[in-house]
Amino acid sequence: MSLTRQHTQEDLSLAYISAVAAKAGYNCGRPSGHDYGIDLEIGDVAQIGQRRVDLGYRLHIQAKASRNFIISDDDKCILYDLKIAAYNMLILEDRGTPAILVLYCMPSDEDDWLSVYEEYTILKHCGYWISLRWMPASTNKETQRIEIPKGQMFTDSSLKSLMDRIKGGGYP
Repeated sequence: MSLTRQHTQEDLSLAYISAVAAKAGYNCGRPSGHDYGIDLEIGDVAQIGQRRVDLGYRLHIQAKASRNFIISDDDKCILYDLKIAAYNMLILEDRGTPAILVLYCMPSDEDDWLSVYEEYTILKHCGYWISLRWMPASTNKETQRIEIPKGQMFTDSSLKSLMDRIKGGGYP
């Protein structure tokens, strides 16, 4: 028996985020304890003498993967219908650890999701990030359409910028 399509998509999105975090030099893993809407936690580490030390700076990630996204007419945004429960969790203002959504936009054809060769491995398309902190509460019952600027691609350099903001006392 194989995984459901949804679980396969979730695992590929977590792999994408973990790979970006690894390339950027951050520790990345699932948070401990129960699942309260955070899929991954990224932490900053530094070398102190001969050891690596966890510096305590954190970024929480709600990971989504979808083939059901829309590119805006002006080609500047990714439009995605986020479930209300996830939306309401991500808009919280009194969150101690900053949280973002990373939407991994996948090809519509499942055969294009992942290709593994001896010389390289390809995860097609990419992920985009957005902070929904301070967004207004939604009166919708099922989903809230969000717009993620295409300039907010989730890459090693964008992750470093996000973590620098957090280390400086700011938010993504």
